[in-house]
Amino acid sequence: MVDQQLPQIAVRSNRIQTIVNCGIPDKVPFIPTINNFYAIGYGITIQDAMTDNKCLIPALDQYLKQYYPDLVYAPTFFPIKPMEFAQYTNARWPGAYHNLPENTPYQYLDKEFLGDDEYDEYLKDPTAFLMKKMLSKRYKAFAGLEFLSIPAICGQAIYTLAPLAMPPVRMALENMIKTGELVMESLQDLATVTLHIINKGFPIFGGAVASNPFDDFADNIRGLLATTTDLLTEPELVKEAVDRWAEVSIPAAIANAKMQHSTSLFIPLHCGMDNFMSPANYDKYYWPPLKKLILSCVEADITPIIVCEGKYDTRFETLSDVPKGKVMYMFEDVDLKRAKEILGGIACIGGGMETQLLMKGSSKEKVEDAVKRTLELCAPGGGFFLTNTLALDNVEHEYLQTCVETLDKYGVY
Repeated sequence: MVDQQLPQIAVRSNRIQTIVNCGIPDKVPFIPTINNFYAIGYGITIQDAMTDNKCLIPALDQYLKQYYPDLVYAPTFFPIKPMEFAQYTNARWPGAYHNLPENTPYQYLDKEFLGDDEYDEYLKDPTAFLMKKMLSKRYKAFAGLEFLSIPAICGQAIYTLAPLAMPPVRMALENMIKTGELVMESLQDLATVTLHIINKGFPIFGGAVASNPFDDFADNIRGLLATTTDLLTEPELVKEAVDRWAEVSIPAAIANAKMQHSTSLFIPLHCGMDNFMSPANYDKYYWPPLKKLILSCVEADITPIIVCEGKYDTRFETLSDVPKGKVMYMFEDVDLKRAKEILGGIACIGGGMETQLLMKGSSKEKVEDAVKRTLELCAPGGGFFLTNTLALDNVEHEYLQTCVETLDKYGVY
């Protein structure tokens, strides 16, 4: 039973904690993930949302009133100003900078900042490599970093600091500071939006984000396609590089979550899907750093919310190797019945609402049938929440409303 005297944010938080503990709540929670729906679903352009996060507040008020999720995915529209100022090369976004329409989704670009023959150089001094060869290329405004050597300026004589005044180095440092200031302005706006949601009675997730160190290394340093190819040609180099990256990236992720006073860490998985990596490679190269991240979260009393992107049917036994009642898994494309059989009582699982059924061309009947079928498979025994498969983008309100109404009707224990 729900204590009606509790504030709504406490009711929702208790409901979530119950399923994390693999228990039975008063009702199956609704925890949608959102991409651009906060904007385009309410008549706001993606470009405007990326220019000023605060313009989303009226849309969020409508969204919360209509769909009342148990956990609200934090609005994340990367700020255009600092990306354009820093001349960020790793993505595309709407607007004149890339000559793209105002509702063009933000798109990450896979790039290699670590060449085929540069592993030894990287492993010898990762920090120097990241500064001189990754940051200087990812952000054109920071190009002068390639001329700065940290060991060279650490000498006893004060003269060793002279390179800091070199025009390209100085420009890079000044541009980094200015970029940081622009990012901070955006974060302050985002904090205003987040606080508004909390004051409405809704807990937040997705503000504190981390990657599996394997994905982090692949996405940001070596390149995703190159990293997966390296598993065939240089697997031990990949393992060493990822292990060393985990040593520094995991403590940083935990510290960031703590700084935000977040009780959860959102972890989207990119490279681990069934049709992208063999079970043997998953268990040897992908799972160990991910498990280390999970255990670090648990030790810090932070709930890891892990999004298993793509097909994930061969991973259930591996995913079960976690502390009981501490982990949340979101699934995009799996046999939920089997997931429940293997992970039930060990970890909380979520899924079941195919995002495609919420798009134009679907029907209310299809949505209702999908929700009822999912609840029949996964609701018994608790430890389950309903979520969509792909993050919501251009979906229809009437179908999302049907999803919520069906859950309210059939998802009560």
